[in-house]
Amino acid sequence: MRRRVLLLAFLALPGPAAAQRRGRSAEALEAARRFLCPNGGTPQGRGRCAPSAGGRGGLSSDVDPEVRGWDRGIAPATRAQRPCPEGTRADTAIANPGVTRCVPA
Repeated sequence: MRRRVLLLAFLALPGPAAAQRRGRSAEALEAARRFLCPNGGTPQGRGRCAPSAGGRGGLSSDVDPEVRGWDRGIAPATRAQRPCPEGTRADTAIANPGVTRCVPA
C-alpha cells in the first residue's frame, strides 16, 4: 500500500522538463541570447545565430565599414603555388612532401 501511494505521488509530480521551463526567467533567456549571439539574432543551435527581425545578426549596420570590407582588393584564391617573393626560396616541407614553402634565402 505504501509503495502504491509513493508511486502515485511520484507520478503526480511535474517532470524535470516542466520544472526547467518553469524555472527559466526572461532575464536568464536574454542573457543567454546575448552570450550566444553577441552580434544580435537568435540562437539556432550548433553555434549559429539567425538574424533578428531588426536586421541585426552576423554583420550588422553598426559595424565599422573598414572592418566589414577588410578583404576588398585581395585577389581571390587560385589554389595554385605562386612564385616565392624576393629574398626567399622554394623548399619542400619536411613533414608534407606535397607542400612547397617559401623560406628565407
